[in-house]
Amino acid sequence: MSHMHEQKITAGLLKKLMSAISEERWCAGWMHGLEYTLWEDMVTGRRTGVCSREEIEQLKYLSEKCRGWIIWDEQSRDEKFVPMQEWVRLYEAWNRKPSEED
Repeated sequence: MSHMHEQKITAGLLKKLMSAISEERWCAGWMHGLEYTLWEDMVTGRRTGVCSREEIEQLKYLSEKCRGWIIWDEQSRDEKFVPMQEWVRLYEAWNRKPSEED
C-alpha cells in the first residue's frame, strides 16, 4: 500500500472517530472547537472525561499514521485534513488566545 493511500485511509478514519466522539458526547456532528478539545485530551493526558483511554490511543495512532489532524474549516463549512506542522501552528495560535470562558 502506498504511503499516500495509507494517509488518506487513516485521515478518513481519524475524521470518523473525532466526529463519532462529538456525536456521542455533545449530540453534534462536529462540536465547536472539537479539534482543540480532543488534541488537549490526547497530548496532555488530562482525563477531562471527553475521551476514553481507548479513544485517546486510537486518536494518537491515527494522527501519527496520517501525520496530521482534522479541523473544522469555516470556508468550506466542512472537516478538513491538515498536515501536522500546520496543525501545531494553528493549535499554538489558539492556545495563545485568551479563552472566552474566563
